[in-house]
Amino acid sequence: MHFLYPSFLFALFLIAIPVIIHLFNFRRYKKIVFSDIRFLKSLVEQNKKQQSIKQWLLLLCRILAIAFLVFAFAQPFMPNQELAKSNSNYWVSVYIDNSFSMTANSKEGSLLEVAKSKAKDIVGAYKNNDQFQLLTNDFEGKQQRFLNKKDFLLALEEVEASSVHRNFEAIHKRQISLGLQQGSSNGQLYWISDFQENMQSPNWKIDSLSQLFLLPINGDLKQNVWIDSAWLVDPIVRIGKQNKIKVRIKNQSETAFENQALALKVDGVQKAIQTVSCLPGQSTEVLINLSLNDFNWHGIELSITDYPIIFDDTYYLSIRARAFANVLLLNDEVEVKSFKNVYGVDPFYHFKITSFGQINFEEFAQQSLIILNEPKQIGSGLSAELLKYVKAGGQLLFVPSHKPADLSSIRQFAMEMGFGINQLTKQNIQIAKIESKDPLFANVFSKVPELTNLPVCSECWQIEGANLRTLIQFNNDQTFLSKIKRGDGYCFISSSAFSEKVNSISKHALFVPIMLNMPLQSGAKNFASFTLGQQSPFQFEVNNSQKIFSLQMGKSNHLFEAKIFGSIGYAQLNGQLQLAGIYNLLESNQVQAKLAFNYPRSESYQGFLAPGQLKNEWGAQLLEKDIKLLKAKIEKETQGTDYWQWALTLALIFLLLEMAIIRWMK
Repeated sequence: MHFLYPSFLFALFLIAIPVIIHLFNFRRYKKIVFSDIRFLKSLVEQNKKQQSIKQWLLLLCRILAIAFLVFAFAQPFMPNQELAKSNSNYWVSVYIDNSFSMTANSKEGSLLEVAKSKAKDIVGAYKNNDQFQLLTNDFEGKQQRFLNKKDFLLALEEVEASSVHRNFEAIHKRQISLGLQQGSSNGQLYWISDFQENMQSPNWKIDSLSQLFLLPINGDLKQNVWIDSAWLVDPIVRIGKQNKIKVRIKNQSETAFENQALALKVDGVQKAIQTVSCLPGQSTEVLINLSLNDFNWHGIELSITDYPIIFDDTYYLSIRARAFANVLLLNDEVEVKSFKNVYGVDPFYHFKITSFGQINFEEFAQQSLIILNEPKQIGSGLSAELLKYVKAGGQLLFVPSHKPADLSSIRQFAMEMGFGINQLTKQNIQIAKIESKDPLFANVFSKVPELTNLPVCSECWQIEGANLRTLIQFNNDQTFLSKIKRGDGYCFISSSAFSEKVNSISKHALFVPIMLNMPLQSGAKNFASFTLGQQSPFQFEVNNSQKIFSLQMGKSNHLFEAKIFGSIGYAQLNGQLQLAGIYNLLESNQVQAKLAFNYPRSESYQGFLAPGQLKNEWGAQLLEKDIKLLKAKIEKETQGTDYWQWALTLALIFLLLEMAIIRWMK
């Protein structure tokens, strides 16, 4: 027999109280004078014997009532001897949440250090020949094996905070998979975590035979202020100008974040400071200026000061001023004066005109925008190359001819791009609606122009497609300008030619910003910010078809393989990078670019699940926080049968029996 709270057994000394009362009867007898007691003698002898039996029974009931009441509080249980003898299929898996939210503080120190201490006590509750798994969010290969107690404690000391985030379903599957490798799904699973809301897996239920024990650890304060994201306001960065960066800051606390400094560093050198304030439970967006004097890559670091959670107080960007944008116009026998006027205004745009009979497909990869202007027909080769260009991240503007020579080939091209061309409508219709929130119209409108000022079209094709996004619409609900995403690029579709004979848009003020913004939507971003994680996709500009690259920051160097489409490289990290920051992209040992990687902000929001709710949903056990009692509780809950209910029932029975003896036994 074992006791969960053996300290309560000291209360058995209370048994001495009824014993003392029984041995030293303090009742005072009253003297009564009788004339003759001969007739009472037999009655007195009989009552004295009955009273003696009654007193001994009362003493016994009181002793047993007190004893069983003490046993009930001490919670007796009997270990499962058969399970204790069977060590072959007995294993323990301890998951420690080492995500960034566990860097918060508690009265006992950081939550991660408290979790490691709890894990040490859990393992200490088991025998030396039991098998243990130490699991963290990193899911490292070395964690997919069992350890003895000594090796477990050594591995525990090496656990550090990680940017990787896991949900409950992934954690449970990882633990069970190791048990199945041992030929048993029966085990004891322990989760030590702050149980953030983002760990919950939708509609997931535990279906294994293993027992799950939850040990919640919470910090003193549920508050945090962090930089949620940052981005350039303008689509391109110009040298010698004030380029604006917008920074979104969130405040999850009960106090305002008032007049705090937002610092901007360029390549490690502080360049600007902006004062920022944010109300409790709100978010705010702040503008900060950046000026560059060259076309080189630069690492940008934005930071605030906030404790105790600091991993999300810094946000990284990599940025480069863009030197030019190539625009290729494919054209035959059509007046292109309007295009020349637009792209001749700014030397930033390198404008080139090529006839359909002299197309060099190798030039497509270097173009920011290709304008397919009023083609009479589209061959299969050109169609395939244009589709390849768009999927690789390019931007294509298709302007249909109002007099095509081979309409079927054009419709075949349209079908491959994902849209359809129906009949040609000849009537005067006016543009009525503009989707001003689309990135194509960024910084174009302070307000949408009046209906009377918008262009008029006399001939247009009916364009349709399930995945089309309408950007400009006529007053008869037909689309004038739309776009469709193909791969990583977009195909913009005009339903009408830009010729002045059929369309007045080329003379309208709307034409210029549309044509100037369209090339800026293409390719890899001129600044980059990617998120670290188990699967971290990113893209970058390349100079050749080499597929092996490396990312370098400080002394760390990570090789990776990329897929090349045109001038854009696409790659994905599988947890190789652990630290946020600015990395140099190396191609043949030469720095080609800088890439910024940030920690995910999923751990920033301090929202936590109630462990009691998880206990009810999963049938899990909730462990006590008092670590001194943990060993006995683990032994009881994992392999014991408790008897405190029986002890409490017996205590009540003996109390009732005492009352019955007093009442009915004379």
